[in-house]
Amino acid sequence: MITQPLKTSEPSTGKVEGSETLKTSVSIVANDTPESKQKLSSFHPLHLADLRKSGLSDDTILQHEIKTVRPKDIDKLIGYNIPGLISAYRIPFLPFTDGYFRLKAFYTPGQERYADGRKKPRYIQAKGSANRLYIPVPVFSILNDTSIPLYITEGEKKALKATQEGLPTIAITGLWNWKQSGNDDLIPDFDLITWQGRTVYMVPDSDWLEDGKDGKPRNLKDAVLRLCWKLQKRGAKTNIVMLPGGNNNE
Repeated sequence: MITQPLKTSEPSTGKVEGSETLKTSVSIVANDTPESKQKLSSFHPLHLADLRKSGLSDDTILQHEIKTVRPKDIDKLIGYNIPGLISAYRIPFLPFTDGYFRLKAFYTPGQERYADGRKKPRYIQAKGSANRLYIPVPVFSILNDTSIPLYITEGEKKALKATQEGLPTIAITGLWNWKQSGNDDLIPDFDLITWQGRTVYMVPDSDWLEDGKDGKPRNLKDAVLRLCWKLQKRGAKTNIVMLPGGNNNE
């Protein structure tokens, strides 16, 4: 039985109730230092610029062990080859010791699409690897504290930026990537979090209600609502935050 109806915030304000209070609920070092800049010297300039463009501080980048991958190591890491892929940086998932990661891919200019016109993936992972939740380091300490609301967004960098600004946020790697392969069950990472009585804000990209470019439904609304329903069954009080239109690519 669903006891908490879905609530949708007003898209015009962009402000979430209680956000000022939430800024004290997690702590992340965001004061970039000469030491942090020295540690980032091994980054490819394009990769570091990409991360900073997303609003991430140098210390956030270092805390989450994001690193440039040597081009010769990319195919070995993912287990396959993507033509035109020339560089990437690695985003490891907690716990860092289990080896799970995704790569942000960069392509030779003009080779961002396959021969049939399909876009090549911006984020890639090892062949055969399952879906996972991305949980920033500071958020791990509040996973069982249900007095603190939790945000769920799409994409690692968005989760890092929100957490850096004081909003405890985890990420799914795609709107359907909360489910296990072959069935409709939540991936095991959701078991790390206490949901009973917790307020949860789902923050999908602003285009989640739109059809695809071919005019056909993308079923992203179904993905969002079904995840909310799954979490409600675990006792969460779910809300959907409507973002204004804009660049959802990162």
